[in-house]
Amino acid sequence: MRVRRLRIENFRKFRAPVVVDGFTDGLNLVCEPNETGKSTVLDALRAALFERHSAKSERIRSFRPQGDEVAPSVELAFDVNGEEWRLTKRFLLSPSVMLEGPQGRFASDAAEEKLQGLLGFAPAGNRGADDDSRGALGLLWVEQGQSFLLGSPGETARRTLEEALAGEIGAVTGGRRAKAVVAQVEKALEDFLTPGGKPTKRLKLAMEAAEAARLSATERARELEQFEGVLEQLEYKRNERRRLVRDIEDPQTDADLKTLDEDIARARAAGQALEIATLAVREQSGRRTALEERRAGREKLAGQLREAEAKVARAAEAVSAHAEVIGHARSAEKAAAAALDAARAGLREAETRRDQSVAERAAAERRLAFASAFASAFARLDRAEALAGDIRARESRIAASRMDAAAMDRLRQLEDAESAARAQAEAGAATLTVTLEPGAPEILLDGVPLTEGAIRLSRPRTLAIPGVGTLAFAPPPSGEPALARLRAARRDLADFLSSVGQDAPQAARAAGRARAIDEAELLGLKTRLKAECPADAALGIPAGLDPLRGALAGVERPAPEAKDAGFSAADVETPYRAARAAEAEAAARREAALESLKAGELKEVALTAALERAEAERARLAADLAADRAALPDVDLAAALEEARAAEARALVDCDTARRAAEGLDADGFIRRRDGLRKRRDTLQAQLPELAGAVARLEEQARTLGGEGPATRKAAADEEAEAAAAALARLKGEADTLALLLKVLKEAQQDAARRYLAPVTRRIEPYVRRLLPSASLSFGEDLKPRLLTRAGREEAAEILSKGTQEQIAILTRLAFADLLIDKGQPASLVLDDALVFADDDRFDTMMDILSEASGRMQVLVLSCRASAYRAMAATRLAIRPA
Repeated sequence: MRVRRLRIENFRKFRAPVVVDGFTDGLNLVCEPNETGKSTVLDALRAALFERHSAKSERIRSFRPQGDEVAPSVELAFDVNGEEWRLTKRFLLSPSVMLEGPQGRFASDAAEEKLQGLLGFAPAGNRGADDDSRGALGLLWVEQGQSFLLGSPGETARRTLEEALAGEIGAVTGGRRAKAVVAQVEKALEDFLTPGGKPTKRLKLAMEAAEAARLSATERARELEQFEGVLEQLEYKRNERRRLVRDIEDPQTDADLKTLDEDIARARAAGQALEIATLAVREQSGRRTALEERRAGREKLAGQLREAEAKVARAAEAVSAHAEVIGHARSAEKAAAAALDAARAGLREAETRRDQSVAERAAAERRLAFASAFASAFARLDRAEALAGDIRARESRIAASRMDAAAMDRLRQLEDAESAARAQAEAGAATLTVTLEPGAPEILLDGVPLTEGAIRLSRPRTLAIPGVGTLAFAPPPSGEPALARLRAARRDLADFLSSVGQDAPQAARAAGRARAIDEAELLGLKTRLKAECPADAALGIPAGLDPLRGALAGVERPAPEAKDAGFSAADVETPYRAARAAEAEAAARREAALESLKAGELKEVALTAALERAEAERARLAADLAADRAALPDVDLAAALEEARAAEARALVDCDTARRAAEGLDADGFIRRRDGLRKRRDTLQAQLPELAGAVARLEEQARTLGGEGPATRKAAADEEAEAAAAALARLKGEADTLALLLKVLKEAQQDAARRYLAPVTRRIEPYVRRLLPSASLSFGEDLKPRLLTRAGREEAAEILSKGTQEQIAILTRLAFADLLIDKGQPASLVLDDALVFADDDRFDTMMDILSEASGRMQVLVLSCRASAYRAMAATRLAIRPA
């Protein structure tokens, strides 16, 4: 049989009609992704051939698309024995079937019967077609997930195969007579054994009687053994009770308990002493470790300080080497610095006088005591209000200024970056040295009169000479990156100055210094304000300006006294403010002097910065080292470390002494032994009533059993068991004889079956040897693969791996198809997602075998594994819309 064309509509997932056509006589491949409907194609093909059009079983209703009340329909064109046939079948709604071919046109049941005659299958049952009804084609068309099953063929398929086998080897001589003899032997054996070898009927009754007699004899023997055992147990329990009483009253137990209590007390005391000594060791070790770490840290800090001092020396040497270039500028700066120092000294003197005046006024106020309390309070209020006004003014100036410490640091960074960029730009620039003769005409450089001196040509410049012309100077392109960095540095500096509201670095620094002065003075003012508003115990005024205002509100201000005339706030603050202003002016002059050095500090900027960093690091390290030594001098640290080590050694000695004292004193062990003795005594005392009861029960049981003659009953039961065993042995002999005869007859039948199955074995053997070299496969009478023999070892087919089972199942179907084709029966092979368990080598071998088989029959392969079949020479079909 060969399929030519298949059309499907309203069948499961195919609501719209689809077509699969282009089938060839050889190997055909439908390779589509998952969920495309490949398995539905095979279901539709099987439904068209094997299902009755008029059926309405659950299986037939499952053909409908989910949720649709439509009529599934299938159209199939196929060839059988060279004749072309066309089949149309419709299910459920207006069911119908039409079969057209060279022998005429058939409809309804006639079409179903003709189809069964053409393809050799049986009518489907009430529940639909199954393996028994589908015949040989149902065996050869393997649906998804069933390719690895090694089941026997259905009834119809097996009958078809047996007819083909009989036609090839002829009837088996004597087969019917042999079956009759086997049936008679099996019938006779039924009185003794079931087909599975289990006892039945006469043999079962004899076995039950023998077993009952054996059990009775065993029971009588058990009773006799029980009586003897009771006597033995009774004597044992009596002896055990005597031993138990002796152990309970043993005086040694009391002595042992007393000794253990004393040992426990000593062990606990030793354990506590050891724990205290261990804690002391830990404490002293921790102290010693901390001191050692401190000494190591101090040594490390001293080493870092030496390195920092060396770094400072190197930086100072570099700065000193550069000092000659700017020596004259530094002289001016030193003078400004001296003036600043003098101003600061004047400020300190003014502060001292102010502090002395405040102290004198405080002394006067104390002398005035309570009598002048209000006058003093009003005076303090006046000063506090003045200070509060100064504080508000400075806070307002500070809030308005954006030149805080971070901004000053940023300004210094940007100026350093601009100076470094300018130095780099001018380092590679040409130098124009100008010397003018007396009376020379005015020459303009970039529109500005030219003066004598050296000019760096780091950017394009224009020189205009009256009556001559202009000279244009352009720096080489190699200097452009340095100029770009200089422009970027100046742009960054300008952006920063704009962000802080200043137009020049000098103004920004002046604003920063002014803010720093304001912040310092604000701190002093707040401190002074706090000092001016202390708690006044005499007047009951809490500390603070607001409580002072509240306390003096509504109080008449007292007249000033003569003693206070010399302590006015103006007399105290005016000199101080003048000194502060002088100090700020001197600082500004010094800053101006520093600015004059900028022109010559291109290189000194980096050197000075390095020196400052080194000095700062040295100062920090020196301060840290000094603070650490101030907290604990080196001598004291060494002494403390030595004392800590000695204390640790003493603690270790004490701990070792405590450990040796605790050795051998296991408190837990003593407690366990004591508790064990107590528990043993309690257990023995608890067992005494139980033993007394057991002795009483055994005495009563011995009296009961001894009066019934257990020995006599055992002898009678033994005689009955021997007689029943003899009868059973006779029946077993008859059963064994019949079983042996049946075995011989069946071996003869199996030999005949091997000759009967030789055509199937002969056809599958080449396939098996290609797949499994030196292996052979044997079948059972039900045409099911039974044994695989390889390397002299037999393996049951059902215990082989899933991959091997699947490959053997496909080869078996291929052998059946070859047998049917040789006998003129319709056959074709369909595999849906088969060989999923095959490795690469076996898969290639199976593909070769299928390719060769496609020369004798039509083979249809349905698969989703495109890569596996890419190299396969086959006609590739597609499921396409109709």
